[in-house]
Amino acid sequence: MVRRTLCLLLLMVAVCVRVAADEEASNAPHVAIDQFGRCYAKSVPLESYGSAGSTSVYAVERGQDRLIDSYAWYSKEIYLQCYTQTPDGRSATSVVQLGPWARGQKASRGDLALAFYAGGALLRRYSTLDIAGSPDRVSASVSHYRVIARVDGYVPNGSRSAFAIVTEDGRSLLFDPATGVLVQTIAEPVRGSGVAPVR
Repeated sequence: MVRRTLCLLLLMVAVCVRVAADEEASNAPHVAIDQFGRCYAKSVPLESYGSAGSTSVYAVERGQDRLIDSYAWYSKEIYLQCYTQTPDGRSATSVVQLGPWARGQKASRGDLALAFYAGGALLRRYSTLDIAGSPDRVSASVSHYRVIARVDGYVPNGSRSAFAIVTEDGRSLLFDPATGVLVQTIAEPVRGSGVAPVR
């Protein structure tokens, strides 16, 4: 009887620890820099949760840094690439915003996965359902789900660069940072992800 009670108590503690560890952290100001330190973004939330807020992108210059772009959203995870060549040959700062904590258990058109910006404008937005391909291709916990297993960021892709992510079902997706367009999908299983690769 004592052994059974002890096992039950340990099981309850384990469940409580898992639930407590699965709580969404509240928003806090966030700063991101590009890989060479030539520009940075400062993102400030308006609310404790979600994407309401503002993000300002600055070029690092001698003396005082110069404001390049500003956006009416907040993100805990931002990626930057200064001097991205646009389709018309100009140079712009590529900004990738990752979406907030996705509540629930299934991918949805209403939940932001990632969005591409340049020159102060939205280029393309992808929902969690766009990235997953179907509602069940997610890694779900008690309170939320994920469709992106890993962000590789800006990577070489021929003579240009691409923005790379790996999905929870093991696909590598490459996007053109100058347009936000998905340019390549590579189906490879992610080791230890626990999600079967999609064929």
